[in-house]
Amino acid sequence: MLFFKLAAKILNTPAGVILAALCAVSLAVFVWHKVDKSSAVRHAVAEYVADVELRAVRARLDELRRRKAVSDGANHNLQIEVNKVNAEAEASAQELERYVSTVEDGCVVQPGLLDRLRSR
Repeated sequence: MLFFKLAAKILNTPAGVILAALCAVSLAVFVWHKVDKSSAVRHAVAEYVADVELRAVRARLDELRRRKAVSDGANHNLQIEVNKVNAEAEASAQELERYVSTVEDGCVVQPGLLDRLRSR
């Protein structure tokens, strides 16, 4: 009770009102500073995390582009090799056809030739 009486006497004077107003403003500024500081920290952390995630995604994209370039080059070289092998197979098939066309229908392989071919 004594506290309330003393507070009432102080607040009835102009200096007491000014002092109470200054205390209230100081308290409000202190609370706002504490709340704003934690908000600023959360905001900074969110920006930092977003930046790190963006750099990670860009690194993955660069790696995927590099792998695609390597894959495209390998596919191109493989296609060249496949074309060469197909051309050689076609030439071999034509050569075999040419040999087969020169052999008569009643052709028989002699045993000596067959043994020589097996030993090779």
